[in-house]
Amino acid sequence: FDLFFFSTMKTLVLCYFFVAPVLSFPTASAFSPVNYQSCDNPTFATKKSNELVPPKEILNELDASFQYEGRLPAGDDGHRCGFVCIVGAPNMGKSTIMNALLEEDLCIATRKPQTTRHAILGIMSTDDTQVCLVDTPGVIENPAYKLQEGMMEAVMGAFYDADMLLVVTDLFSTPIPDDSLFKRVQMSGKPVVVVINKIDLVNKVNRECEENNIEGRTVTVEEAVAKWRSLLPTAAVVLPLSAEGGPDDIGIKALRHILIGSEYVPVVLRDLGRPIAGMFPASKKTLTADLAKSLLPVGPPLYDKDTLTDRPERFFLF
Repeated sequence: FDLFFFSTMKTLVLCYFFVAPVLSFPTASAFSPVNYQSCDNPTFATKKSNELVPPKEILNELDASFQYEGRLPAGDDGHRCGFVCIVGAPNMGKSTIMNALLEEDLCIATRKPQTTRHAILGIMSTDDTQVCLVDTPGVIENPAYKLQEGMMEAVMGAFYDADMLLVVTDLFSTPIPDDSLFKRVQMSGKPVVVVINKIDLVNKVNRECEENNIEGRTVTVEEAVAKWRSLLPTAAVVLPLSAEGGPDDIGIKALRHILIGSEYVPVVLRDLGRPIAGMFPASKKTLTADLAKSLLPVGPPLYDKDTLTDRPERFFLF
């Protein structure tokens, strides 16, 4: 045993002094320790150079070295990207809202409930923001058959993956039918924007109709805004609009600016007229551009700037 141990140690010593230098194995001293003099901007120094190189420059150099066809750029430091789940009861106009935001007829929009049966991705890109809108099927509380179960699975998948929630209701404050899902919306901690659609019906409502006197049902914009502010008190904004007006509707324009975090957010909100009580949280008088920017996380684009959706053309034609 002693002879074997001695031979092994002799071999290791010879390898260390003669073989390692020839092969130029890196050692622990190849790089100097991190300079933590500034925790906000740590620097690194290599053995080949005494110059301190910030990690940001190293990452930029690495990013530039990986160039191939189809590769997306890393984006600027302030670039924001995230998924926005559009959720609500059936026939609330979710698909119409997404089409208006994208200024494209991407999703089927009809008066028939449950027209949308899949989670449909629509991508809205600017130079410094990429908003990944996810249109979901209308929420139903008790799926009656397998197709409806699959549709609700699509809703829940989009909900859990979302960075932000866009809750869509109407002038009558139609709630999300699934109480457990709505509870998750309230407790998710994700940024929320509430859209009150179909406000163009306000002048067509018969207030004496028995149906419109049901407890919890609203028939004016003011009532609807106040109710949803009480249901979702932390929502960034409760925004009335009419998706039927298309991309040029003033509410759709305001929503688009909010989602992309435009500097003109306060301007487009003023264009809506005098703020309705409850549009903004109790401590806020308006929605600032900085707050709008904070609704989506900082991150590189996930799709090419010209990409509209991840679905093939065949999906929308058949």
